[in-house]
Amino acid sequence: MRKITVRKVAAKLNLVVLAGESGLDNFIQVYGLNRAGLELTGNFEEGEKAHRLILMSTKEYNYIMKFSDEERKVRYEKLLNKHIPGVILTKKFDDPIFVQVGHCLGIPILQTQAESTSDFSKDVLDLLDDYFAPTTELHASFINIFGQGTLLTGESGIGKSELALELVKANHLFVGDDRIVVTKKAGALYGKSHPILKNLVEVRGIGIIDVAKTNGYKVIMEQSTVDLIIELSIFKKDGVDDSERLGHDFNTKNILGMEIPYIKIPVSSGRNIQNIVETAVSKLKIKNSGLYKDDADLLTERMRDFSDDE
Repeated sequence: MRKITVRKVAAKLNLVVLAGESGLDNFIQVYGLNRAGLELTGNFEEGEKAHRLILMSTKEYNYIMKFSDEERKVRYEKLLNKHIPGVILTKKFDDPIFVQVGHCLGIPILQTQAESTSDFSKDVLDLLDDYFAPTTELHASFINIFGQGTLLTGESGIGKSELALELVKANHLFVGDDRIVVTKKAGALYGKSHPILKNLVEVRGIGIIDVAKTNGYKVIMEQSTVDLIIELSIFKKDGVDDSERLGHDFNTKNILGMEIPYIKIPVSSGRNIQNIVETAVSKLKIKNSGLYKDDADLLTERMRDFSDDE
């Protein structure tokens, strides 16, 4: 898990630092964003564990302003002495006493200019997701085909990168090649290119190609859900044909605890792999729509209908 500081949150979200500059390098150790309603009433969790970032807006302001200056100061001190990495205020929370307490205790007090508290909360959580969400790295090419994020896997040299370029030429969207970073967020998997290899593809015999420059940024997709895994395999490797002729359903592969539809496609001379991959994605879309009929059941039904016609 990567580490994120209050300073980085402030920079990423364009927050104004009102107090506590000395604490901007505090690490945020717990995912999430707390509203300080209960804490302002004096109700705190037991123990010395680290706490989340705190957001205070209209509700907190309307409550705390019922108290005298001295009482507010006492409550603010209790709040900021509870291992808080930092506090973010909206424009609607305007109490100079709170800023003074933050300055004295060295706790970062930040302010957002965002109009919507709920939208801003989502922005904070999206940022924290990049640091706290479970992440893994896969050796694959990643293309969004017909709206489905498709990981192309297989042994080195089998043609994943070349296939990715063919699919881009067919108006599908390029996400990344070789090193794909997969993150689990909100019950789904999201994949993107490793930053070092962003927009780059290595093709044997040619070298490294910048897809954005050769095809335009219109073919680039920064991030996509991971919806399908297609493994490219050598047809009849070691003389054995292990490809399925009639599959009852998509198999699955586990990534970060989630089962992702998986299919294995044999590669051989003369096969139009681009067309086969597009067909596999179309089959997945039909399956997800509820209109899919199992291959074996379809043939059985047709054979029965044919026999009845005889």
